[in-house]
Amino acid sequence: MSRLDQEFAQRTPAGYPTMPGYTPGRGQGAPTMGRPYAPTSAPSGYETAAGRIPMEEYEQAYAGRDAGPVQTGRMTYDDVIVKTGAMFGLVLAGAILGWMAIGMAPGLGLALVFGGMIASLVLAMVNIFSKKIRPALISAYAVAEGLMLGGFSWMFELMYPGIVMQAVIATFAVMGVALALFASGKVRYSSKTSRFVLIGLFSILGYNLLNMVLVWTGVLDTAWGLGSITIAGIPLGLIVGVFAVIVGTYSLIGDFDVAKRGVEAGAPRIYAWSVAFGITVTAVWIYVEVLRLIAIFRSVVGNE
Repeated sequence: MSRLDQEFAQRTPAGYPTMPGYTPGRGQGAPTMGRPYAPTSAPSGYETAAGRIPMEEYEQAYAGRDAGPVQTGRMTYDDVIVKTGAMFGLVLAGAILGWMAIGMAPGLGLALVFGGMIASLVLAMVNIFSKKIRPALISAYAVAEGLMLGGFSWMFELMYPGIVMQAVIATFAVMGVALALFASGKVRYSSKTSRFVLIGLFSILGYNLLNMVLVWTGVLDTAWGLGSITIAGIPLGLIVGVFAVIVGTYSLIGDFDVAKRGVEAGAPRIYAWSVAFGITVTAVWIYVEVLRLIAIFRSVVGNE
């Protein structure tokens, strides 16, 4: 998202790249290059570099409505909504395929799940660091991510019936809260918020990596590894899960802020795909954290 911020900051309100020394609001009255203006003696037309335009057509064009974002190829909120909806649809399609595959043929299903996990990671890195926006690769990421989520969700549903629907409802609730907070203006994505999200992401990543190593090496043989350790009677997994959802919520607010600034800056319509990609990545991450949070909570309650 920071790359999009830089792109938006380097464009004029009309969506064009700025030139050195550009200042918004200047240049409306600047003289144009080429032949100096001279009034024409013929009142029947308007002289341009391309030729003479009949006065009637010129007056109609002058009196017509201004070109909107659609006509000028600029990004709109509708573009972001449509692209994000399409991404969610592709994730859902991939998830259904992964769910059905692992349910009917566990061996094939696991292959699809791990293949989707690797493919989604590779495609995510390509889309993040690529200088060119590629809608096809962004769409492919959504399908690959869905394959992974389908198998992942199937395994959790097998252990905790009903957990997937609970996680889906909770994820959309978190997204709704984030959108409401952003729309109300009570929460803004400032530089301090950005640092908090960055530190939080690295902290959660470090925790998950350490937990994975300890479980795989057999140092911890509990169901959730470090998450099973209790602090004041509360499992560490619950504490980390709640913190992860909070960080994810602020990250989602940052995605909404990028969309808002892109529309206001007149960014080209193609950037709606990048905004939709960012929102989808954050939403998927929140779903996984919520799914794990509910699973830990239900395992704790079931043991009491």
